[in-house]
Amino acid sequence: MRYHPAVETVRLLVLTARPPWPPRRGDQARVAGLLTHLAGRHELHVLALHPAGIETAPAPASIPLATHRADLLQQARALARHPHRPLQVAIHSLPSFERAVARAVQLHRPEVVLLVLSRLAGLLPALAGLPVVLDFIDSLSLNMARRAQRQQLLAPLFRFEAQRMAAWDRWALGQVRCGVTVCQRDAAAIAGSSEELARRLAVVPFGVSVPEEPPHLREGESVVLLSGNLGYFPTVDGARYFARHVWPLVREYHPSAAFWLAGSRPPRAVRRLTRLPHVSLWANPEELTPFFQRAAVAVVPLRSGSGTPIKVLEAMAHGIPVVATPEAAAGLDRLPPEALTVAADAPAFAAATAHLLSDAHAAHRQAVAAWEWVRATHSLPVVTATFEEILASAAAP
Repeated sequence: MRYHPAVETVRLLVLTARPPWPPRRGDQARVAGLLTHLAGRHELHVLALHPAGIETAPAPASIPLATHRADLLQQARALARHPHRPLQVAIHSLPSFERAVARAVQLHRPEVVLLVLSRLAGLLPALAGLPVVLDFIDSLSLNMARRAQRQQLLAPLFRFEAQRMAAWDRWALGQVRCGVTVCQRDAAAIAGSSEELARRLAVVPFGVSVPEEPPHLREGESVVLLSGNLGYFPTVDGARYFARHVWPLVREYHPSAAFWLAGSRPPRAVRRLTRLPHVSLWANPEELTPFFQRAAVAVVPLRSGSGTPIKVLEAMAHGIPVVATPEAAAGLDRLPPEALTVAADAPAFAAATAHLLSDAHAAHRQAVAAWEWVRATHSLPVVTATFEEILASAAAP
């Protein structure tokens, strides 16, 4: 699938809260995919904050990437300097980064600035006079509010952070030319009851690479896969829930089935799950494709989080039928019902997983419907073309 946008070339400055490469987290994958498809058509310059402890890798040769280091002491000072900002905003409010941004603006003279994540919206005063597109990606306030429901001991902190992020996001959206998020649910959470703010928001889905060939019939496989960023709290919580409450029920249907966890940054809580029968972990694999090739069913048992679960899109793109919770499905817009199996509790989740393991033809029908949907709505060329129109419109006088 190719696209041929009719927009003019723009000079684009992209500001990110961490380097896009390697793309192990959702915001990194969002930016890396977008920039890879914009490179060559537009004049790109990327400036990324590089917090302590964040892995980095070289950008593709066609994408100029500069990074600005930030150590823990700098972030602690920023936190103390901005006690009234949300915590995740305050630790990114670094004077040295603001100066680096000012220098980048003077050097590159961008026609439009893409600001990635509202935690960087403290930079907006330094970008005064420039058209800014703010990619929220998802609603951080919604994320915090839902996390409070799952972590009772820290619930007061998460609820407080959710309230402050909601107010911060509304303020930031009012300052920029346009805001972007990945799904309607998060757009509604960001805009709240304000129709004016809602008009400033555009939904641009998360983009993934989609193979050109439709899924083939998979027979004889018995691997159940949970993949992606295994260090992300909703995934950690979902993996534990599935392994402890759903997986034993699946094995009653299919004693020989295997549950594979494959992805980046698995914490101890996920590693411990391998003590359970027929549960295996592959930590930080270079590629997920070999695991997709072996999987019969992908499971997305998320009970919290926000935005669009990338693991759903990646599994669908690779022709694997998906079973997901209602919470995960809520981040998927205009999804045909035949493209996803939704299960609200452990017995239903186990039965749905077992059914797809048992009936290869039913699994194939669901996989084809999902592949067609994700190819039409979430393929990187389609998503990039939409984003490109927004950036060009913002840059227009």
